[in-house]
Amino acid sequence: MTPFWLEAHASYIDSARTTTNEQITFNAGSTKHALLLKVPMIPPGVFRHSTPLTIQITVANDVSIGGTEESDNRYGVSDGTNFMGFHIPDKASYVNRPPCYGVEGPSGSSLLHLSYINRASPRPSDKFYPGQFVITLKMDERWGSCYTVHDGGYTNSGVFSSRLVPSKGLTLEVYKDEAVERVGIKYIKVAIIEDA
Repeated sequence: MTPFWLEAHASYIDSARTTTNEQITFNAGSTKHALLLKVPMIPPGVFRHSTPLTIQITVANDVSIGGTEESDNRYGVSDGTNFMGFHIPDKASYVNRPPCYGVEGPSGSSLLHLSYINRASPRPSDKFYPGQFVITLKMDERWGSCYTVHDGGYTNSGVFSSRLVPSKGLTLEVYKDEAVERVGIKYIKVAIIEDA
């Protein structure tokens, strides 16, 4: 999903943005935990309530923003009621946080009443902002992981308290943390696998 593809196919996209061929940049706004982007992936009724699904999200963020500015963002999936995904903090947060950790809460125009998962996990020794992150979500198992290239390969995983309902449809959602933060997205790739 390239920047202009995201603009063309999003069911919601924050208006405080600029878009080029290289990236879509969401600028400071007025809402904390604001929804930035919503892209429908699976319509309601395609899968059963209990269909075992694995969703893998690969995202490339702008290193110059995440490495030097306030830029905490969250990528994940919603069934229209609940959101589950991973929080990706900026480099400044690496002082006391891992480079990615789980997050969940009620889906909406902002991600309020959220809960963090494995936020206190061990931190890698590498402190650079990698830009690319790989998120894996197991819908039926309420489990997920995130991967970065730190220390030759860093993984953080966790179990979510809520379970998404695939029969209600699934949507990719992106949020940010503080209202003043900026988020630069070069691309997002999503793979949905029906497990045997």
